[in-house]
Amino acid sequence: MQNSEQKPDQSLSKWRLVNLAFELGFIIALPLVGFGLIGKWLDEKFDTDPWLTLIAILIAIISTTIWLTKRIKELIK
Repeated sequence: MQNSEQKPDQSLSKWRLVNLAFELGFIIALPLVGFGLIGKWLDEKFDTDPWLTLIAILIAIISTTIWLTKRIKELIK
């Protein structure tokens, strides 16, 4: 009977890991794509290629780091 009790916990744990993997993918990808596209658009508008794109990507990396740090702290609790 203990085996049947452990299986739901294990499947829940597996789904939680899958959810976490997708969430981390979005946390990393969304800011990079979003800020990168905004930076590219601003570069084309102001003819400053590639500086605003690079600044936007730097902002994306910083925001991703902050977002990941907060999420990891939540998971540790």
